[in-house]
Amino acid sequence: MSLPEHWWSAQQSYASEILALLAAAPDRDFAHWRGEAFSGGDLIRSVTEAFLALRDRGVGKGDVVAILVAPNSPETFTVRYAAHLLGAAVCYLRTTNPGTKVTVLPLDQQLQILRETEAVTVYADAETSERALEIAAGSGIPVTRLQHGERSAAGRVDGADAQDVVAWDPDALAVINFTSGSTGRPKGIRLSGRAWQATLRAWMELGREAGCTSLLVSTPLSHGVAPMADAVLASGEALYLQESFDAEKFVQTVSAEKEVSWTFMATTHVFQLIDHLLERGIRDSAAVAAAGLSSLKRIVYGGSPAAPARIAQAFQLFGSVLAQGYATSESGRITTLTPPQHGDPEISATVGRPFPEVEVVVCNSDSGAQLATGEIGEVRVRSPQMMDGYNGDPELTARVLRDGWYFTGDIGCLDERGCLTLLGRVADVIKVDGVKVHPIVVESEILSHSGVRHAAVYGVRDEDGSEHIHAAIECDPADVVEVDRIRAGIAEALSPIHVPEKINILNALPMNRNGKPDKVLLRSTGA
Repeated sequence: MSLPEHWWSAQQSYASEILALLAAAPDRDFAHWRGEAFSGGDLIRSVTEAFLALRDRGVGKGDVVAILVAPNSPETFTVRYAAHLLGAAVCYLRTTNPGTKVTVLPLDQQLQILRETEAVTVYADAETSERALEIAAGSGIPVTRLQHGERSAAGRVDGADAQDVVAWDPDALAVINFTSGSTGRPKGIRLSGRAWQATLRAWMELGREAGCTSLLVSTPLSHGVAPMADAVLASGEALYLQESFDAEKFVQTVSAEKEVSWTFMATTHVFQLIDHLLERGIRDSAAVAAAGLSSLKRIVYGGSPAAPARIAQAFQLFGSVLAQGYATSESGRITTLTPPQHGDPEISATVGRPFPEVEVVVCNSDSGAQLATGEIGEVRVRSPQMMDGYNGDPELTARVLRDGWYFTGDIGCLDERGCLTLLGRVADVIKVDGVKVHPIVVESEILSHSGVRHAAVYGVRDEDGSEHIHAAIECDPADVVEVDRIRAGIAEALSPIHVPEKINILNALPMNRNGKPDKVLLRSTGA
């Protein structure tokens, strides 16, 4: 069946393809947010209004539009489509945390992002208009704003003209994503249209193989889940958008909306979901099905190491639906641990095999030589999803992108099955009496003990410059965790030199912006 021509058709991009699918079913609901359903026609009107407003603002090829709208509003992606149809790129001002957008970035960081991207306008809705005006006053950049919740009049929609649509250039900048590392300073990652569409295609293939349909989104649409959401719309399926992850709301939505078949969440969200179900007395797959969650075919998670005991709990509850992803903002998806592999104890300790179209090698970090199976070195990646570089930082770009490979800074090894095991970060290695200790190895051993929910292992230097191993753990309040048993387990499984000199049990492990244990804070407080 051929689709009708529309004003956006000339671009021939992922956005025009999605709009054509929406136009083919204008009365069907494709997005759900804050209790409201948005049809294909509604989303097209949203894109068109944004397109016209940005065009009238003078936005064109090569420009950058900064987006600041309500959490996971459909406008998060419809404004991106509009900007791309004009040949512009986008960045986001709400959060630099890929796992949650509960809090808005401080004003100074938002202004910094605008300076570094040279954005020409801030697109805001009524809910964010007050902050947008502060940003405008501090930056001198104009605000483009539509009234929140207003549905466009047909005449305004018909005002879009095909001659204003810019031809799609896969090599042009499409998105600048900002993420915060341990320093807390936002770091811009430049992604081309080619990289964006490669990620979208990979998600479409994964969803097709698993028979997935509608997607529940509870992590920021400004980050890793965005091309996954595009893939769902490009497959003609629907999105259920939540402002942030809430276990009770997640269960209610999946049980009420029987078409929700997959989701993406941070590893910590998996733990929260497990705890919520256990509190409700749901302890096996039969009870999960009775609770209305049997429609879930894929729970994709990632972002931080997972405690084996906790993932085993999840596997017992959900069965063969868990898919772990190892990824970086710079390279996109790297490996996937598939649902069946979660049930194989020999493979479940790894992060799985390379994602489609992704090459993974392990190299000696000094000589650069590729290492043999089983040898430990730095993980390097080549992928069509890779970034073009860091925004405004050619020196850092040159350090991590060399000869078409991305140097991840992660330490790991490949086994004979092609599965990758991660052992930590090059920068995090602790050298004790001449022996290199990888924190993630010690953390994995600690996490194998029943009752341990989170663990952080890190090095602390004394006045002489010698490094000492410290650890902080968070435990299940219902369990008794013995530190001496943990110490003995580490000594037996690894070696006495791997045993932390100090192990602190905390009520809650502090987390950084990326949802990972905040080792900088732990180190600075002497925990």
